[in-house]
Amino acid sequence: MRNLRFEQELEFVQLLCNPDYIRWLFDEGYFENDNFKRFLEYLNYWKTDEYKIFLTYPTCLNILDILNREDVKDLLKDESFYVKLGSEQYYLWKDRKTKNIIEDLI
Repeated sequence: MRNLRFEQELEFVQLLCNPDYIRWLFDEGYFENDNFKRFLEYLNYWKTDEYKIFLTYPTCLNILDILNREDVKDLLKDESFYVKLGSEQYYLWKDRKTKNIIEDLI
């Protein structure tokens, strides 16, 4: 059972790289849910050396930082956030680079 939870949380945290998925979460009201917000905070354990080695898409940690911000709902209301996120992801993956994308998105 523990491996299943690990795999589910690994998959979820990396899905945060998908702008369409984040938009869906926002549209469905997840960011209004205190349990969901606590879950996003909980996922910060992926930043530790012990866990981040399992990430294929490490920029998901930058996105997790954004989603844990107090003003996240203001960001997610703006369609340009999703466009910028998609563009940033495309160029990072195209060039096989990793960088902190927070400055470029906010």
